[in-house]
Amino acid sequence: MTKFEAKVIQDIPANRLLALGGVNSEGNMEEGWETIYLKTSELGWIPDLVTSGELKKGSFVSVTIKDNPVWKVEASQNLPAGTLVMCDVDGRVKSYTPSQGNHIGYTTHSVKEGEVVEIVRKYGGMPQTQVDASTFGVPDYQEKELTDLTNKELKELLDEKGIEYKTNHTKEELISLLGGE
Repeated sequence: MTKFEAKVIQDIPANRLLALGGVNSEGNMEEGWETIYLKTSELGWIPDLVTSGELKKGSFVSVTIKDNPVWKVEASQNLPAGTLVMCDVDGRVKSYTPSQGNHIGYTTHSVKEGEVVEIVRKYGGMPQTQVDASTFGVPDYQEKELTDLTNKELKELLDEKGIEYKTNHTKEELISLLGGE
């Protein structure tokens, strides 16, 4: 277990994924040299921490790292149990989309958008060699919207994610299972 003090650089709701900010996070190199900053983790990032309570911009908080493999995080969309998830734009979790970054774990139960879900941390999607790292994050193709995919492609995505579906599901039902609208 590790403890340290950190400065919150934005208002952050409870149960959000956090990132550590660098030395110039607030444009003050002198303060930044001795200060650890906390901010909301962003889309595709691998988060450093999760908050259990609301954090206010400008406050200093005591951070305790417990090496707990299970985190409680707010969902940004409906998620079935066992869904591989990633960090969304606002520090919540959403279903994993490889072209948008790294997965960070999987859900232990199903939830509706806005509810808190337990995730078992299991990171992935990072390059494994220096050759892979040199091209990591460079899209090979333009990402398609779910509505642009065929039923066959939607079913392949569902199979990849381990999400069950009925063969006679409509396109709208398949998209809904993938967390789309």
